[in-house]
Amino acid sequence: MVKLKAGEKKKKLIIDVCKKLFYRKGYANTTYDDICKKADIPPGSITYHFRGKRDIAAVIDGEYEAQNKIYIEKMCGDAYDKTTLMVIENFHMWKRNFEDGNIRRFLLDISTERLPSFSALDTVKYYYQCVIDDQGIEGIDDRELNLIVPAQLGMSDALLITTANDPDEDTWEDAAEFGIRFFLRQLGMHDDKIKEITRKGKEIFDTLPIDNRYYIDFAYDDKYVTNINQGSAD
Repeated sequence: MVKLKAGEKKKKLIIDVCKKLFYRKGYANTTYDDICKKADIPPGSITYHFRGKRDIAAVIDGEYEAQNKIYIEKMCGDAYDKTTLMVIENFHMWKRNFEDGNIRRFLLDISTERLPSFSALDTVKYYYQCVIDDQGIEGIDDRELNLIVPAQLGMSDALLITTANDPDEDTWEDAAEFGIRFFLRQLGMHDDKIKEITRKGKEIFDTLPIDNRYYIDFAYDDKYVTNINQGSAD
């Protein structure tokens, strides 16, 4: 186990406390006083390690993006290609965003002032690079990819807000399928191929033994991962 320095421990404590508070109370409803009381720290500790509450939320949001990816990849192992995994992970995240009211509230709270963390940007870029390599797509250099990635995140925020405004009109499947189409169209993929890739991914997703206890309070727990190749928890 890696031994953390005192400052790193305090920073981790603040993030861990905020994970519970943001999940249970909501980002907008959590005050600096709430954080200080729960963590038993003076107000200066927060501003020493972070520029503000927004920066803490960016860390948690980045971890949420990454841990959803990790959960599905640990479950599926090498059973599917990277493009199919991206589709499965999108269906999983949008279903979670719709069905877990606490996560949905957090994402909506931060969507109007989101400053994506490097972690969130890196996760989305990882998805794109995997699909580019998997599909043998040419003509997209790193500079263009660095423009596509924040556009994808911005679209996701807008889609979340739009579907929240009329929850009876759009389902999580609608949101996921739109997000996947947007993603793959940025790579120049034709709609017929996108439809087939999406259909295949959704069929697989519907069979997976998802256990959403793996990320309660924004705290990842490996014991709820079932590897489909082994048929038992890792």
